[in-house]
Amino acid sequence: MPTPSVLVTAPPRPAPTSPAPVRHALTGPGTYTFTYQGAVGTIQVPANIKDPRLEPYGDYRRLAGARPITYLIAQVDNRSDDTINMYEVVVVTADGQQIEATPISDFIDTWRDSFAGENGSVKNYNLGIELSTSSSFDLYPGAKGTAFLGAKEPITTVKRVFVYPAGAFDRVEARRSK
Repeated sequence: MPTPSVLVTAPPRPAPTSPAPVRHALTGPGTYTFTYQGAVGTIQVPANIKDPRLEPYGDYRRLAGARPITYLIAQVDNRSDDTINMYEVVVVTADGQQIEATPISDFIDTWRDSFAGENGSVKNYNLGIELSTSSSFDLYPGAKGTAFLGAKEPITTVKRVFVYPAGAFDRVEARRSK
């Protein structure tokens, strides 16, 4: 008696389909928007170095003989119930590097220290205190304001932007809007 033949079949294959359209988020240097518990803000990443609002910081940096930094400018409308301090902004570059930007007062305080000591200029040291104090950013609920931040590294590409608007533990992602 002949052996029955076994018919082996492959599982059905789905019909070929065209790939789903790829959605590309806006990336690169530009304006990024964020929200945090009702507060809304935009950040220029990086800021235009020729923005006249940056002039006092650049002048003081040069006076202190410090190396150039990259500036970011945040405009915030604090509609939240928390104080916004723009604790930090982290920019992730196209190649995966993380660049941290902190309040400009952090840089001013470092630059000011170059005038401390026996041979330092009291006038320039005091100018640093005034500039640091005037640039500190604590935005109470209902207020609007501008925060200036700085990064030690140049920012030439931008993949993602993370904002810590109210301290080290409250992170939100900003999305490119322009």
